[in-house]
Amino acid sequence: MTLDIGANRYRQWLEHNVTLTELTSPTSLRRLVLHLLLGKNYRIITEVNTKRKLLITYAWLIDVYQRARKECGEKWQEELFNQLHGMNSRSPEERNLLYWLVGLTSKTAQNLDVSIEELPAFMKETLEYFNALFIGEDYSDYQEQAWLLVMAGAATLNIRGSQKSTVGKALERVFLRASLSVLGLEYERHFWTGIPSDIEVGRQTDAEVETRRGRIRIDIGLIAEGNPEVITDKVSRVGRNGVVIFDKIGSRAQVVYQNAEQMAVKLIQIRHNQPLLELYRHLSPLVPVQLKQPPGDESGLKRLVDRLPDTLFGMR
Repeated sequence: MTLDIGANRYRQWLEHNVTLTELTSPTSLRRLVLHLLLGKNYRIITEVNTKRKLLITYAWLIDVYQRARKECGEKWQEELFNQLHGMNSRSPEERNLLYWLVGLTSKTAQNLDVSIEELPAFMKETLEYFNALFIGEDYSDYQEQAWLLVMAGAATLNIRGSQKSTVGKALERVFLRASLSVLGLEYERHFWTGIPSDIEVGRQTDAEVETRRGRIRIDIGLIAEGNPEVITDKVSRVGRNGVVIFDKIGSRAQVVYQNAEQMAVKLIQIRHNQPLLELYRHLSPLVPVQLKQPPGDESGLKRLVDRLPDTLFGMR
């Protein structure tokens, strides 16, 4: 028996209600860049998209469960797993569902060193654990619902991680290009982005800016206050007069700033700040061109960002 899991239907639900590419379109990226330049929290915008995708995914999982339970009975988990695992090729939705069914994401499985060939054994162990846990307990009636929540939890981890990665990577480079461009620097003449690692610099650099004495490096991480070690690592890599731009820093801010000062690195926090003005003040005495002083008001910044070409926001 082949169970219709409705992967195409789920995909259509997403396309009609949630468009991930909408967040990385020139229009959306332009809006997100302005939000950052104003020192605001860009996640307020992206969270709407993420919640929509999560809610639709939960609805799909409930639909899959109800269909599987109706057609396969109490062994719906095994039947559904065997069907998904036995496929010669899987759509992204089917592959995700295969992992979610056992409470994993593909990345989590990789971290646990569980190959796709080992998933049947993992599934068997999970079923045995569930059956042993709920036998004779007051919660036995909720075993299937608990399994569904495990699936939903894995889906949540998967989707939030994917959304954060997709939007973050696109936004970070676009933010750098837009910021340096509105200051009057020309892309691939005065600055470059996404420079790969080489003999001199062992890791990829987000941007490099031409100065009177060579190039300086800029790294950006839209990191919230829970990850100060990421900022510390970036400080150690950009070099003298380099710049590290971040969203917000937490309790270890003083230590991070002290380290940056010792290494002559400029730290620029975005949140509740004027990051473009700080970047202007740092670069002005270093670069061989006269920079344009940015306006401090929202309407002025919006005019500058609106004048930038769509091609700048469409570059990857």
